[in-house]
Amino acid sequence: MADKFLKLKDLLKKEKKVMIAFSGGVDSSLLLYYALKTLKKEKVLPVIFLSPTYPLDQLKKATQFLKRFKKEGIFIFTEELTEKNFKNNPLERCYYCKKSAYEKLLLLKDFFKVDKILEGTNLSDLSDFRPGIKALKELKILSPYLQLKIDKSTIRKKAKALKIPHYNQPSSPCLSSRIPYFQKIDELKLAKIEKGEEFLKKKGLKDFRLRIIGDKIAKIELKEKNDYWLLLRKREVIVKNLKKIGFQEVYLDLAGYRPMGLQWITKKS
Repeated sequence: MADKFLKLKDLLKKEKKVMIAFSGGVDSSLLLYYALKTLKKEKVLPVIFLSPTYPLDQLKKATQFLKRFKKEGIFIFTEELTEKNFKNNPLERCYYCKKSAYEKLLLLKDFFKVDKILEGTNLSDLSDFRPGIKALKELKILSPYLQLKIDKSTIRKKAKALKIPHYNQPSSPCLSSRIPYFQKIDELKLAKIEKGEEFLKKKGLKDFRLRIIGDKIAKIELKEKNDYWLLLRKREVIVKNLKKIGFQEVYLDLAGYRPMGLQWITKKS
């Protein structure tokens, strides 16, 4: 493990100035940590995307992490919800989203005199359906973890060793990933998903997804076995509050959590 992160430092040392797409998740947090420790602080520009598709609690984690290093970030509003290709929610949704967002970074690259734009896709992500990776390659965005074959488990172990507080937080992709493919994406759906997931977290659920079927059906997928008992004990208050948010029916998926991309692939095969 140590050798890979020494190679990461060597990779960063080759650059004079970098821009890092920073979400506040453990992957981009560790990448930003190494960049700030390897390069001069003023040579590292963290960029945070702002959009209804990104959970507010992730934004809070990102800003807290920046405060730890007394580092300011650049905030960019993305506009994927204005694009038909994204809103129609095709299988390539992630491709259109990534392309739109990172094209904005490329416009800033010359202005800030940046050598490379970096992001935190890791080796474990390749086991999921990730069409967004194609956009990153097309735009020549650097993915150091992929280049060095660093997986999620290795990232978490290193983040824990470096006392990064959210080293073990569950992965949290954009909120649009909670909407089944080919069902249209809009701000109202995204807001209901975010409010619903925030409520479920407050009730003690840890690693889960709240998916929306159509406009009114909530489907809960759990990853932790212990969460089943927790949810069943609190089912009445959970159903009551999810209905207040705007859901008419609430279901528990007994198959548990599966990435949406893999669900589609399994359904088709």
